[in-house]
Amino acid sequence: MQTLKKIAKTLIACGLAAAISGGVCYSVMTSVNQVPTIAEIQHAENVSPTLPPGVQSTLRRSRNSTVRILSISDKGGVATTTGTYVRANGNYYVVTVMHGLVGPCGVTRIWTEEEGFTPCQQVVIGSALIDYAVIQVGEIPSLEAIPIPRALPRASQWRGALSTQTKLYYTGYPNSTGPLTFAGTIVGYADGDYIYMHSFAWGGASGSGVFSETGEFIGYVLAIDIGETTYGIDVLEDIVIVVPAFKIDWATILEGK
Repeated sequence: MQTLKKIAKTLIACGLAAAISGGVCYSVMTSVNQVPTIAEIQHAENVSPTLPPGVQSTLRRSRNSTVRILSISDKGGVATTTGTYVRANGNYYVVTVMHGLVGPCGVTRIWTEEEGFTPCQQVVIGSALIDYAVIQVGEIPSLEAIPIPRALPRASQWRGALSTQTKLYYTGYPNSTGPLTFAGTIVGYADGDYIYMHSFAWGGASGSGVFSETGEFIGYVLAIDIGETTYGIDVLEDIVIVVPAFKIDWATILEGK
């Protein structure tokens, strides 16, 4: 009788162990099956849930309006910069830097992951002095165009939008890598209405649209600062020069000139 009891206890123990083991395996398999795909992780909508809702919205706006621009020179060299996809009067444009357009519109392309290459229709405005260009393009379905002028600060709001220690965000392709999204802070001002932003940039990030915490389009990345050291000229990749968006001739676009 005692032997039968021992056998029964052993069988029960083995059964419980198997059930627990099976439960663990099921739990692990379920957990693995619930891991998001790489595409879901890398999606433009996937921003940190710990940020305030307004900032999350701004980051999505930035990421969903960023394009990469490739321009070919007459010698075959390729310049790569970043641009912001905008909409005005029912037409679509890309705002970028003039110094990135080393060739004519016919050999300039706007690139996105989903659509690949989109042709340049025409360069509507180009200013070498202020260093910006507005390129007309067709609709790019995977992106969300920034509405102009609604996304710009109003006249009375510019002072606050560009005040010292204001938080800014931009998405770009530094070193042709990205899109990468950066946070920055206004730390000072340069001649010609330009602002200094403490952030990071490198070649390829020029032309990136810069946004306020509330999602307003306040400017674009022009360049990184340079300085002199005992060893010669050096770059300050964490001091970024930003051109305020009010320096762009929006009237030419809005009035259809």
